[in-house]
Amino acid sequence: MRRLLWRVVDAELNETPHEPLGVPMPTASRMLEAAERVLARPTAAASLDKLAASAGMSRRSFARHFRSETGLPYSRWRRAVIAQHALELVAAGHKVSSVAIDVGYESVSAFIAMFRRQYGESPRQFLVENSEWYPAPGVASRARGVEAEQSRGIRN
Repeated sequence: MRRLLWRVVDAELNETPHEPLGVPMPTASRMLEAAERVLARPTAAASLDKLAASAGMSRRSFARHFRSETGLPYSRWRRAVIAQHALELVAAGHKVSSVAIDVGYESVSAFIAMFRRQYGESPRQFLVENSEWYPAPGVASRARGVEAEQSRGIRN
């Protein structure tokens, strides 16, 4: 009976969709277009000045409207976008050092500090703590194989 219950729980958890961490998005068309440009290429180099100019706004006006639409200052919003993108890359098996460079950080330690501010832990610690949502590549399939063997009475 207990084994059946755990199979049901496991099946339910595996069917549960991953809830994205997400960032709030602006709704005004000029602001949304600027935000989508950052989402298309999330790097530390996405400057407020360039986005404001592309939206046809002054830096100050863009920053004020962006904050009123998203609830976050642009710098925090951009950091959240970079952290989320980086998390996806690290979870997919990319090295933290490569991800740091890819998203525009000059040093791995600066990237890890940003990630810690965003999520409260280093990238690897975050993945370990949230392994049910971000299993290491290949771990999920190995875990399912072990569970299948255990359900058939095979021991390691």
